[in-house]
Formats: sequence, C-alpha cells, structure tokens
Amino acid sequence: MRIVSPCWRPSVEGENSTRSGDANGRVDGLLWYKDSGQHVTGDFSMAVIQANNLLEDHSQLESGPMSSVESGPHGTFVGIYDGHGGPEAARFINEHLFDHIKTINGAEFTTENHGMSADVINKAFLATEEDFLNLVKKQWLRDSRVVLGRLEKAFKEVKAVQLSSEHNASMESVREELRTLHPDDPQIVVLKHKVWRVKGIIQISRSIGDAYLKKAEFNKEPLLPKFRVPESFEKPILQAEPAISVQKIHPEDQFLIFASDGLWEHLSNQEAVDIVNSCPRSGIARKLVKAALREAAKKREMRYSDLKKIDRGVRRHFHDDITVVVLFLDSHLISRSFWRGPNSDHVPSLVSSPFKTHYFPFSPLLPAKKAPRVSPAMATGSVQEVLPPALDSTSDPPQVFDGTTRLYISYTCPYAQRVWITRNCKGLQDKIELVPIDLKNRPAWYKEKVYPDNKVPALEHNSEVKGESLDLIKYIDSHFEGPSLFPDDPAKKEFAEELFTYINTFYKTITSSFKGEESEAAGDAFDSIETALSKFEDGPFFLGQFSLVDIAYVPFMERFQPFLFDVKKYDITLGRPKLATWIEEINKIEGYRQTKNDPKALVESYKKRFSVSHL
Repeated sequence: MRIVSPCWRPSVEGENSTRSGDANGRVDGLLWYKDSGQHVTGDFSMAVIQANNLLEDHSQLESGPMSSVESGPHGTFVGIYDGHGGPEAARFINEHLFDHIKTINGAEFTTENHGMSADVINKAFLATEEDFLNLVKKQWLRDSRVVLGRLEKAFKEVKAVQLSSEHNASMESVREELRTLHPDDPQIVVLKHKVWRVKGIIQISRSIGDAYLKKAEFNKEPLLPKFRVPESFEKPILQAEPAISVQKIHPEDQFLIFASDGLWEHLSNQEAVDIVNSCPRSGIARKLVKAALREAAKKREMRYSDLKKIDRGVRRHFHDDITVVVLFLDSHLISRSFWRGPNSDHVPSLVSSPFKTHYFPFSPLLPAKKAPRVSPAMATGSVQEVLPPALDSTSDPPQVFDGTTRLYISYTCPYAQRVWITRNCKGLQDKIELVPIDLKNRPAWYKEKVYPDNKVPALEHNSEVKGESLDLIKYIDSHFEGPSLFPDDPAKKEFAEELFTYINTFYKTITSSFKGEESEAAGDAFDSIETALSKFEDGPFFLGQFSLVDIAYVPFMERFQPFLFDVKKYDITLGRPKLATWIEEINKIEGYRQTKNDPKALVESYKKRFSVSHL
C-alpha cells in the first residue's frame, strides 16, 4: 500500500506488516486505518480490512507532481487494486503503474487544460501489463468502484453519482463489447451456473495479468485444467487497456469514495454516501469498513463482535478484503488557489478502470515554494505533506478557537520556519494545522481575530494565541507528543541557552556585512559557530544530537550561505569543516527539508531587502 508519495506501506500484520502510529496509520487486528491526512485540495481518510490469508487488496494515494517533468501537472492519484487468487498482480501494479505514469515516453503529459492526458494513462497501463507478463504467474484483478457525493441544493441532499463502471460480463454492454471484439468466437461469453463468464472462466473483461487469457503460451501447465481455454487463440481474450472517462469537478461535488468490491458487496452507493455525509471526516474510511462488516455479519445472522474474532483465511467466507479511500474536495482550495488561468473553468478528473486509478489535476501551476515536499521520516517511510495556499486579504478566516491547533506562518519567514521545522520534526502534521499568511497582502482578520501583533509565527492552542519563535519552538517541544528536541544533560542545556542568546548578535553581525560593513566581524561570527559546533563530540550538531538550537540557526544559515557566495563569492564553510558537516547533515533531516526555499529566490529577496548588488 502506498499513501502520499514517496510512500507509506502500512497494512495488517504479515507479509505487508507495519508498525502502528498516527503518521503511518494504525493497526487494530486485521484492520489498518489512517483516519485523516491531506492531499492537494483537501482531506482524505483510508482504511483496509483483511479477510484472505494474504491481503489481496493493494492501494496507493499519491499527491503532488504527476510527471517527472518539472512543468507537468500536479494532482492526486488514487489506485485500488483488488487482486484475486493472490496478491502478486495487485502488488506489482501498486509498485509500477504510477511510476510508468510519471515517466512514460512517447505521450504528452498535459492536455490543453494542464491536465493528465488519457494517452499517458493508457500507455502506462500497457507498459505495466507488458512488464508483468514478463514475470507472470497466474493472477487477476477484480473490480473496484468510485462514487461521487454531490450536493443537490434544491433538495439539500447529497446524492451518490457512480463515476466508474465495472467491466463485468454480467452487464449486457460488456457482453456486447466482447462479442464485437471477438466476432468469430460464439463462446466468448458463456452463461455458466447462472453467471455470465468470459470463456466460461472469469467475469471481468479487462485486467492486468491473466496471462493465460492474453497469450496462448501461458494457457498450459502448470495452469490448472479448469482455468485453461480448450481451443487455441491468437489475439488476447481480455484487454489491458483501461476505459477512461473524464469528469469535471463542480463546486457541488463534496467527496469521492474509492473502494474495492468488498465494500460494495454490502453497501449501496447511496448508503456509503449517506454515511460519509453524516459523519465527521476523521476516521470516515474506517467507519465505512465497519458498516460493511456489520452488514456482512447481519447476513450471516451473527454479531459483529463475533465476526471480529474470526481470523484471516476463514474470514474470507464472510467477506472479502476491503480497501476504502475517501477524498474530500474542498472547493475553496480548488477555486482560490489552483485554477487562475484562462482555462480556470476546467477542473477535470480522469477516472480509469478496471483498476480504478483516479487522477485529479487540481493544481497545474502550483508554485515551487508550495509544492508538496517530504516531511519527517516516520517508522516505515516518509510522509509527503501537501502544503496549503497562503491566505491573503481576499481569503476567509478559519474557524478560530474551534479546538483546532493552528500554526500561522509565512513560507518565506525564517522565524516562522523555525516553528514549522519543530512541528515537522515532532511528527505533528496531523496535530497542528498549517495556516500560511501572505505577508505582502495579509488579511485584516488576522490582526483583528487571531494575533493583534499581526506577525508570524503564531500558535493557536487551547483557546490562546502565542507568538515569538524561540518561545514557540520550546512550547511545542514540551507540550506536544513526539521525540524530544531538547536535552536533559545540564551542561547541554546551559550551552543551549548561551546559543539562543547569541543568535541575535550573530544575525546582526552578518547582515551588517552585506553592504561591506564589518566584514572581518562576520568572519569572526562564523568562526564562533565553528567553535560552538566543536564543543560536543557525540554528533555533528550544536549539542551533539539534533536539537532546537539547530532549528533556531538553520533558517538564517539557509539564507546567509547562498547570499554571501552570490554577492561576495564568500564561502562560509571554507576552513570551517564542522560548519560544512553541520550543513550537510542538517540537509538530510526531512522535517527541515520540507520547509526549505529556493536558494535563488532567497538571494534575490535579500538583495532587494538590503539594497545589495554584486560587490
């Protein structure tokens, strides 16, 4: 399972096991769930329940760049792959399809509306199919479904709109399609035991895998006789090409439910939509899974609590593996931030089947500074957070003091960056909501309703708003869960306070040198940093191990290093090996890397701020 690139791989215990934790989801017996996270334009919730001995459902949610081309589209990709007969095919697709989409050659990445082209998706499916057949063992995939919840304003109800169609021989249209594709084969679809099947064997008409129905060379031993096609064939019986449909996203569209057929066996489209519409967002995918399990138990005239006690394998006699992803569509994020060009009325979503890989290109022109970046390393991987757009004078305020903890920042402010790094390195992305403010066009409500000082950073917590970056990083470290970023050692604590006190002097000394003043003093200041980094030998950081002191200094080093080199050709690391190592090591810390700015933009900003050109 992959969620929000680069990836998490949470699952239930066994082959796809993970450790529990909020960032990567939690495990409760055979249930894995991620109650809440963020994608490009809103929240998501996800849950998986295992029934088979080996979990056959695989899934991924990727949010951010949709191609390896820098100018390519951004969006959210959801894939739910329902394996049958084993997990290998679903796992293979999970690991390769999206990579093909990002790197496929010979296709245009964007349409005229800056969306993903159908050509890319089609070629990615075929490339994945070709790769899989080179490694083939008999596997196939079954149908998943995506359902849209759309607000019908006239009736004040949210109605279910099914966006995908199943490629199942039980449908007359699918049977007609198969007969058209195979006009010389009267047995292409056969009614067997009151169920329509392709060649009397399988119900689906499109798949990745099913090599024995694609190439005659696989239609033989060791394949069991009951699965073999009795007569030879030249053209593939099943297709690997996806059926692609395009759905424009409207303001009335509230959310999307992606799920494997294990859910839809027990809940109707409208029942699922009603549950999502009537319940809080957090944990909604888990609630859908449990609703399906209750229905499964009811059908077998047993209690839900008894069903939960049944182990994997035997559980398959009661229900299938179930994977659910709920994507909320926050229209204010879509309309305000991401579509401001001449085609702003086009907000497409490409939905392809049979494996229900879904792509929503909401932000084709997302600025680099707001692009999703990697946040702190967690137990089994890294989480990529989708950064919200900065709020300006035209933006509505958040629901202040509603119990949500919010961190008000500017993406370019070094003081706000300190607190942002601390939040990330504590793993608090799900606990502290980022609210970026456009300082050049800041909203009036920020001063009036949030923080009278009208500065960033500010932290809204427990019905109070606090400011001052050094105070805030200490507050977050001591009042929130996560790894401690301040030492217990008395000597290190004392030295930390000395370094906190020195930082203003350091900043003023360096910035005074920007116009040619006190250049020698600037060199001495960097030498002082080199000396400070030499005090403790148990690591490359100021206190040996990474701490709040490093967080306090790094935003300024991030700006000073490229600026001094560009303007004065002065390398701050020359003759300072400790400082060079510190910069190298701190750039490996994911919680900091997410907050970094473009060095060229920082240089230009400092040139304007300090009225400096090349000297």
